[in-house]
Amino acid sequence: MRFKFAVAAVAVALAVAACGGGGGGSGFGFLPPGQNGGDPGDPGGPGGPGTPARKDAKVTGRVTNALDGAGIAQVKVTAGGVSATTADDGSYTLEGITNGASVLLSYEKNGFAPQSRSTAALAPAEASTVINIPMLPVAFSDTFNPGAARDLAVPGSTAMVRLPANALRRADGSTPTGQVTGRLTPIAPATNVNLMPGNYLAATSGEPAAMESFGALDASFVDADGAPLQLAQGVSATVRIAPSSRSAALPPTVPLFFYNTATGLWVEEGSASLQGTAPNQYYEGTVTHFTTWNADQIYNTVRVNGCVQNAAGERVAGAVVASEGKSYSGVGSAVTNANGEFSVPAKRSSEAFVVASKNAELSNAANATLGDQDITLGGCLTLTSSAMSIKLTWGERPYDLDSHTMGANVGEEVYYANKGSLAAAPFIGLDVDDVDSFGPEYTTFAKLARNRTYRFFVYNFSDTYDPGQTGSPARVELSNRGAQSVFSPPAGEVTDSTRYWHVFDLRTDDNCNATVVPVQKFLTAKPPEVNTDANAQYCN
Repeated sequence: MRFKFAVAAVAVALAVAACGGGGGGSGFGFLPPGQNGGDPGDPGGPGGPGTPARKDAKVTGRVTNALDGAGIAQVKVTAGGVSATTADDGSYTLEGITNGASVLLSYEKNGFAPQSRSTAALAPAEASTVINIPMLPVAFSDTFNPGAARDLAVPGSTAMVRLPANALRRADGSTPTGQVTGRLTPIAPATNVNLMPGNYLAATSGEPAAMESFGALDASFVDADGAPLQLAQGVSATVRIAPSSRSAALPPTVPLFFYNTATGLWVEEGSASLQGTAPNQYYEGTVTHFTTWNADQIYNTVRVNGCVQNAAGERVAGAVVASEGKSYSGVGSAVTNANGEFSVPAKRSSEAFVVASKNAELSNAANATLGDQDITLGGCLTLTSSAMSIKLTWGERPYDLDSHTMGANVGEEVYYANKGSLAAAPFIGLDVDDVDSFGPEYTTFAKLARNRTYRFFVYNFSDTYDPGQTGSPARVELSNRGAQSVFSPPAGEVTDSTRYWHVFDLRTDDNCNATVVPVQKFLTAKPPEVNTDANAQYCN
């Protein structure tokens, strides 16, 4: 473990009462983590009863490979009866969507585990809602005779499905044609909460309930004709889910939930028990059908209340506010009301952070230490004119990776010992720093300077390589005015030598528009500075 606490980020003790509480327009909603846009609708809630149905909603975004950040072409994106296909770079546009209180978006392509998000009422077509989605490639495929019992085990993982003989049937109840192919994909929410289909919401007899995940597994089967298969009536199979959690301890038993692709909610069915010995543990349970199965538990929530403003200090309605757990794997969302106020749920007695977005604009992130009572942030989240942020996540090991950003002036470096400032040069802030596995670390840019080069690199503070950054795996997400770039470690990491991963540079023009220049190199020393003076000229 690291001893950086004297200079590390400590979660802010948030004052109660600075910004006027949460307000009528906020609510849990069906909002995806990281969604931009939104419509405050009726004060009853985001996209509430006052939001008329219309067919002018528009969604844009990019679908990327969760392993390397590359855009995925030919992904079918569907929402509200409208569909589109992603371009070569993974970008897509859906227009003419029938809007309503919520809209479910689905993403499908052979060779990838399916994805899905629910969203509150969308922005009209002239103000596109941006939803970027990572998709996981199928991790393991196995073709076999369905007449015999079969264990399908994912290499390098404890994830597995155990099938009895003659267990599978077509939708009409007939037996499969020829050989059967099974496809398994473990989902690790601790490394990236956005990998999970849906919005971490469980169906209940009342309002959807917030939940945290301890790992998930997508499983599907087809026969030789490509017909989808399910378990025969009265037959069950055993599933093993590889644990993945930001929590300090794994519960011995958790409920199992399956993802309902029609509603965008998780449905509880059965339970799973923790078995094995670390690091080879797994949650094991029985299921009666195949889909995405999640080892979860519903948690008690408290509210983080606050407000959102723009760079001029004006309150912003219709901004999406997301909470993300630092000590648990889960998210919550809300939309600001007409006064720019929000009340977003988070797990009771936990560590989390909160960030806001609208259209392409992003805010700073606020840390939250949560107990048994609702809290109120000490100041408004501020949407930045640069609309740029960097998020670093990784696995359980290395225990500590650090975000470093070289600013527009010589000698400027924002990292855990010098967290920068959003109100003065360098106009860069390390809002969220993590010291004990997984992350996230969150860096926000308030302004950019003209004709300068910014540098971002990751430092292996732990200096451990079992695994290193490559095997962790580390992940860097850059949001640049609505465009998303995702970076995974390149080849070239050397044990006890290459502690520095130079991820990318940002080069600005006369108007402070930033061009992303991927570097993707492991280094034995930090990259050199580029800017040679302290006369940076910033755009407002």
